[in-house]
Amino acid sequence: MKNGQFLSATYLFNVAIIFILIAFRLQHLSNIETLFYAAMISQLLYAIPCMVEINRSTKIPGHEKVTWIIGMLFITVVAGGIYIFSARKRIASSEAA
Repeated sequence: MKNGQFLSATYLFNVAIIFILIAFRLQHLSNIETLFYAAMISQLLYAIPCMVEINRSTKIPGHEKVTWIIGMLFITVVAGGIYIFSARKRIASSEAA
């Protein structure tokens, strides 16, 4: 599996887990800690490689790198989706895409 396919798959898996977590929480079900930890781990599985790609990119200036990394740290689901599905083609080098 290529890195782009891995990032897309882990992002979509994370979004699915988050939706399930929200549904369980709205129903006031207990013992959802395991699902929460699974969501956190799957979030790290796509956020860390994205941040490494952004940091290694030579196609964008430093201030844009900082903006993307701050977005990945604080609003990971939103910034990750934007990066993986639209901005990655522009930012990542050709051998990483």
